[in-house]
Amino acid sequence: MTNIRQRLLIAFITFIIIPLILLGSVTFWLSQNLIEKSYGEHAEVTMKAISRNIYYLFNELNNISNAGITNPVIQRHLLTSFDGEKANDQIVKNQAEWEMANLFFRYPAVTFVALYKMDGTVYKTFRNPNEVIPFQRVLEKPIMQQVREQNGRPVWIGPFEFRELTGNKVLFTQIRLVKDMEDFEDKAFFFMQVHVSELERIFQGFGANGKQSNRYMLVNQDGLVLFDAAQHLNGQNLHYFVEETFHLTPEYQSFKARVDGEESLMSIYKLPVDDWYLVSAASWESLTYESVLLAKWVGGILLLCLVAALLFNMLFVNRIARSIIQIVQLMKQVEWGDLNVRAEVNGQDETSRLSSGFNSLVVTIRRLLEQVKREQERKKKAELMLLQAQINPHFLFNTLESINVLAVQNEGQKVSQMIYRLGNILRISISGEEHVPIQTEIAHLKSYLEIQAYRFEELFDYQINIPESLMEYKVLKLTLQPLVENSIQHGFEQMTAGGQLTITAREEADRLIFFIQDNGSGIADEVLATFVYEQAPKIPAAQAAGRKKERWGLGVQNVADRLRIQYGRAYGIHICSYPGEGTTIKCTIPKYR
Repeated sequence: MTNIRQRLLIAFITFIIIPLILLGSVTFWLSQNLIEKSYGEHAEVTMKAISRNIYYLFNELNNISNAGITNPVIQRHLLTSFDGEKANDQIVKNQAEWEMANLFFRYPAVTFVALYKMDGTVYKTFRNPNEVIPFQRVLEKPIMQQVREQNGRPVWIGPFEFRELTGNKVLFTQIRLVKDMEDFEDKAFFFMQVHVSELERIFQGFGANGKQSNRYMLVNQDGLVLFDAAQHLNGQNLHYFVEETFHLTPEYQSFKARVDGEESLMSIYKLPVDDWYLVSAASWESLTYESVLLAKWVGGILLLCLVAALLFNMLFVNRIARSIIQIVQLMKQVEWGDLNVRAEVNGQDETSRLSSGFNSLVVTIRRLLEQVKREQERKKKAELMLLQAQINPHFLFNTLESINVLAVQNEGQKVSQMIYRLGNILRISISGEEHVPIQTEIAHLKSYLEIQAYRFEELFDYQINIPESLMEYKVLKLTLQPLVENSIQHGFEQMTAGGQLTITAREEADRLIFFIQDNGSGIADEVLATFVYEQAPKIPAAQAAGRKKERWGLGVQNVADRLRIQYGRAYGIHICSYPGEGTTIKCTIPKYR
């Protein structure tokens, strides 16, 4: 439980410090989201502009190839056929390649041009030496099926998409079907490779903006990086360098992610060129530099406020709260039962008056508790004496009735034995001890059973199985006899012979459990439901006359009440019975000597 100083500190932190922290945190969070949203919108506009430039670039390259393959020089060579064995065939081929170079190398971006005719002839020209793939290998590539389906429209291959065609260089390759302009028959496949210098120039204007570090990449549908402006991830799969899972979709996306080990704001935009995507990764640290700096200032101010609050609590609040805390601690000792504590009274202020009032209250409480304790002890003793007074006449009446029956039958010897046994029983019953050893209780029970055996003779047999190790423990006097009497008087009343009565006991942890079992007539459910385990039953006057017809009489309920008063509600009697199958009474008491 917190004391008043802690409560004051907690209240100050709860209503001042925490709201300030929440305000700063929410403001910082909102600023972060605002930065993410605003920069995402700005990135979308920028990427649209870059996308248009890329589209114009590739559209210009498409126009170059359109002009080249429809040029009469190229069309003329499409109709020329030679087997390469004549002396002038090589001259014709060299002439054709020289003319192709004049047509295409006027454009600085073009680095390689090749024409694969359907008859196997290959015309090629290049700025730098490059390997020429044999015509048959070209036709085997899966991309050629797509080229045929496009029927003359250009198909672009990014760097590293088909390394067998483009190698490991950062080159974009265009492949298209070339037709004869006269009859529009397929004559050849056209290959054109361009370098990325134009693409680099496009990205140069968007690579940096103040402290914001932007990074642009061109990727395909599978996430393969075709071009990285930072020249770091070329030919790598972008999914391996982004910790968060993402999908390339036609819709614009902008989200936070760790790209290549750096927290970044990642934006994805679908290009109008094939299935390529423009990816932007802006350093989150550079984007949020100002907001983080502001958050540090706010955190410093909050820290100063917290230190000031602690100093205020220690220097001012602590002096006033100390006396109150002393009273609270003394009250805890009073709660634990120590009524001898007294508070120190110093001075004449309100805290001194509080201490004086506390001392006066403790004295009054101690006097009242002693008075209540004495009254409760007298009440408990009176209840036990009342129950004891009930059970003695009850048992004596039943025993005298049995003696009377034997006297009428002129059984003098038996009458003498019964009177002797009755004397033993009364000697134990009227003794001043409330708690007797189990051995004494069993001796009392045997005397009673012998008396009943004289009266009923062949009606029942009994067995007492109590371990010797339990005999020294104690039990409340006259606990077992009324329960056994209930079985004989009510359980066997419908029988003439064959009754079996068993008394057993066992120990479990800190308690002893007795079982009184008979094979008598049992108890009906409606009768069993009237037994009250935890308090004395309240029977209407109309039912009192018929009480003897129930399976238990005064004795069983009397024992239950005595055990409840003496030991508490954790101990007592439980009855289990079924009509025609007998009854078991379980009696639980604490284990003590």
